[in-house]
Amino acid sequence: MTPLELTPSVRAAFDRLAADIRRVFGSRFCAVVAYGQQTAVAFVDGIHADDLDALGALVATWQHDGLSTPLVVTPDEFRRSVDAFPLEYQSILDNHLVIDGAPPFEGVEVPAEDLRRACETQARSYLIHIRQGWLEAAGHHDDVAALLARSAQPFRALLSNVARLEGASPQTTHDLSTFAERVLGVSATLVRLTLDLERHPEHAGTLVNRMPEYLAAAEQLWNFVDTWRAQ
Repeated sequence: MTPLELTPSVRAAFDRLAADIRRVFGSRFCAVVAYGQQTAVAFVDGIHADDLDALGALVATWQHDGLSTPLVVTPDEFRRSVDAFPLEYQSILDNHLVIDGAPPFEGVEVPAEDLRRACETQARSYLIHIRQGWLEAAGHHDDVAALLARSAQPFRALLSNVARLEGASPQTTHDLSTFAERVLGVSATLVRLTLDLERHPEHAGTLVNRMPEYLAAAEQLWNFVDTWRAQ
């Protein structure tokens, strides 16, 4: 697990959110856990209609603080749905910060095969998306560039999830590109330049001539996950 790091202002916003949720649920409050700079999950014992009405009145305040509407679940729901959301829950377990209370993480593990299956679905969908997008671009330079720019964020998510299969937790673009070359045989330079499009989509045009290599990388990712077996 890599503890989530928050700036003082973001931490203060999460503290206010947690205090609001504790006030609404009272003795049914269990915990609030941040798992991103804007995202959190609230664990409570029982969720009623009037609870949702009370929380709904607070959403605008949280959004003004820069936070997304939190997930609200019971500990039992969380434990019973690990197999349904393996990638999402593994991400929370790997990188979070407890804001208040005691979350129901003790003994919770995402089975490796559930994680692999979810990664395979993600990798296959990604490959199909890239192929379909290339077809629809019909050789137009600007359209291929736009496809590359749109693919940067899901490419990062996919690489991060594949790394989890290997027990790795790369945090930076450099870490991910190094992992991709070392474990997957995908060019670290190609990975770095593609992921940099998240911040600089205007540079996508310089990668259009590497589109065949990028497609091959997507195929390699899917093949790796498809044949992966836990050690």
